[in-house]
Amino acid sequence: MSDIEPSGMPHQSEPASSAAPPRRRRRWWIVAIVAVVVLVYLAVVNLYASSGQVGSTGESFEPKPGGVTVAMSPQSVDAVAQTISMDVAIGVSTELQDPDGIGLKYPVSVIISPVVGNQVVEFAADTIPGTQNVKVITSGEVETWPFDHYSVNPDSPTPGLAVIAYETIDGARQPIPTNVIMSGSVPGWTLGASILPDSNATLTTAEGSQQVPLIDLTASRSASTLAFAILLLGLLIVMPVLVLFVAITAFSGRRKVEASFMSWMGAMLFATIPLRGFLPGSPPIGSWIDFLIVLWVIVGLITGLAIYVSAWVRWGTPSTPRSR
Repeated sequence: MSDIEPSGMPHQSEPASSAAPPRRRRRWWIVAIVAVVVLVYLAVVNLYASSGQVGSTGESFEPKPGGVTVAMSPQSVDAVAQTISMDVAIGVSTELQDPDGIGLKYPVSVIISPVVGNQVVEFAADTIPGTQNVKVITSGEVETWPFDHYSVNPDSPTPGLAVIAYETIDGARQPIPTNVIMSGSVPGWTLGASILPDSNATLTTAEGSQQVPLIDLTASRSASTLAFAILLLGLLIVMPVLVLFVAITAFSGRRKVEASFMSWMGAMLFATIPLRGFLPGSPPIGSWIDFLIVLWVIVGLITGLAIYVSAWVRWGTPSTPRSR
């Protein structure tokens, strides 16, 4: 009789105590989910903050005696045109400056190859060297986005970017010691630059052939862009999975058919193209993602919509009662 309350009802304290562990487990699940979300968020912020930096060639900005330092700052990467836009400026040694130490004593020319258009960047005498823009020609395949990779002359016997400076004295060009440095950042890209060892490249000018060092210049998508792309592609894949699950469940009769779900499925279908266009770097139509992911996402959504319409026809309430 000890298990019966004075009112004659069974004692309820035991079920209440047994419900406590599930509540604790639920709290731990919530804490774990929040912790994972915070960690993922911090990882995304860290990836974005560390992306876009340009790796330098390792050369010093201080020009060699009687020479120049060519400072190249990447501004943008055009994956479709396969070019890297760069601002070019020079720092000259005291031997190349005028007596006032402000402008150039003689004209200085910087030959950069390969670039779009004129390969010679001119800096006139008696002027303070300014900044000029060039577009370096690269090779790559934008269709492999976001794993596309670009480099200068990868298939050439003399791969790399050639940069050499000349000074014009009394109409004659004389090569001068040249340092090349790169600095800056391009959002969404990781650029690297290094001097190729043991390069025997020559550049032919009006005065003859000159040996020039070559720079290995590469560009690839940053880690933040890769993470962004993988996340959006994952969301695209989830969409048809959800639609097919709802449609098959309704068609099998395990859930009630509601016509409003067809509007939701249609919205998912029309959201596919905007999501695809929101991908960072705007991959062109015909990239591998269109054939391997986007096309099948659309097929899955339309298939799910067709299955749900069949379920609506099969299980939906008719407008007039059926005759018996």
